[in-house]
Amino acid sequence: MNLLCSFLLYPHALTAADQFVLAQIASLGLYDAFRDALPGLAIKWPNDLLLDDRKLAGILIQNQWQGSTLKASVIGIGLNVNQTEFDLPDSHPHSLRLYTGQHHDIEAVFSQVARSVESRYRQWQEGGAQTIRADYHQALYLLDQRSSFEDVLQQRTFDGWIRGVNQNGLLRVEDGSTGLVRTYQHKEIRYLCKP
Repeated sequence: MNLLCSFLLYPHALTAADQFVLAQIASLGLYDAFRDALPGLAIKWPNDLLLDDRKLAGILIQNQWQGSTLKASVIGIGLNVNQTEFDLPDSHPHSLRLYTGQHHDIEAVFSQVARSVESRYRQWQEGGAQTIRADYHQALYLLDQRSSFEDVLQQRTFDGWIRGVNQNGLLRVEDGSTGLVRTYQHKEIRYLCKP
């Protein structure tokens, strides 16, 4: 009913400091594949795909390092395609079928995703990292919109604005009460809701 696939990449020129570009390549590839047909699409940092504030896809990346050299990267993608019922009470998943009301051919969806991910990977190989970063920011969920968050480490909630992602892939969030911009790693901050 859904698309589960992996891409094996060999981005030998990539340094540890720049490895977040792989998340940007994968999430933008997914985004590109459907953005024209799904106007409510956005990338939720670091690399989930949301449709109308509901999770449509998730990405997991596993890198294999040899010293400071990246030997290989496996990008795993799970995309909700034809599923209409979900046993996930605390989340709000979405699917292509729920949105469009139509059954989708998994092979055709895979081909579309593969072409888009490959296109973004080739763009990076040809020196397009800056464009990838800019496009990722443009597609970022809740960018510059006042929203509510939980700072997991400080165990406090606050209103603020996502101000982008830094070079290392950390989320930059401006605290509405202090005006300070803090950076967060994955699982250090939770999205609560739009106030």
